[in-house]
Amino acid sequence: METVKIDGKKIKFKKGALRNQLKLKKGQEFSTTLLKKLKKLENGKSFKLNGKMFNMTSLMKKRINFALVLMK
Repeated sequence: METVKIDGKKIKFKKGALRNQLKLKKGQEFSTTLLKKLKKLENGKSFKLNGKMFNMTSLMKKRINFALVLMK
């Protein structure tokens, strides 16, 4: 568990949770353009990432949004 302070509030999150969910290796990084494209997908839609198929879930969408916030 990691802790980050955003707008004066401490937020705990699982480090690497999105990376694990998308089955990426530890050294791979996300680009903001990729995350923005994934954020636009609706829940239940399928997408392909690095040759693997995934379904967009509400949890994945929340993790993508959180990653974008942390990247700013």
